[in-house]
Amino acid sequence: MYGDLGVGMSIEGIDLDVLPGMNGPAIAQNSNNNVGIRLKLIREIYGISQREFAKRAGVTNSSISMIELGQVSPSIQSLERILSVIPIRMADFFDFNLHSLVRVARTSNDSAQLFSLTKHGSHQEKNQLFAQSIIVPVGGSNGLALLECDTCGVVLAGKAQLKSVAVTDSLIAGDTFYIPMCQLYQFINSGDVPLKLFVCSLFAHSR
Repeated sequence: MYGDLGVGMSIEGIDLDVLPGMNGPAIAQNSNNNVGIRLKLIREIYGISQREFAKRAGVTNSSISMIELGQVSPSIQSLERILSVIPIRMADFFDFNLHSLVRVARTSNDSAQLFSLTKHGSHQEKNQLFAQSIIVPVGGSNGLALLECDTCGVVLAGKAQLKSVAVTDSLIAGDTFYIPMCQLYQFINSGDVPLKLFVCSLFAHSR
């Protein structure tokens, strides 16, 4: 139907190279809505308008709109190009939780209770604890990331915005946080001094 028009052209504001079959294999039809929801959530985490996102990806605004509404299924190659705007790996794009499970505790509350429930997993697993300090410069961020394990931590100095799916929490020194596995998140330094974090992650390995 579209063969005579060529990749890169458009019909009624829709880029042909984001349609299935035009630029590589298409994503399964039953995942259309899921792809659209994920794309919209990530775009909103970064605070990018649909129009600006389309401009950076080199496609029309209508194309992004129809993908987010689940009305069109992009090819895998086209989705990779669109996601390069963020950027985020394709595997992380399909793995992150669609709902925010991040928990925070303020210094004014009893934050010890936040991590009193952290004993998870079966007795057949061997756990390895990993701890590190993170420094985020003024105006910077740690970049959008997907956790491979449960992580908790505390803000040592500065002010932070902890952004996850459709949720943003403001943290100050002394506040604690818990981020579960497969949660998409980002720390942004919202203060005027370097943001210092201490985080601990628990990796589970089979014996």
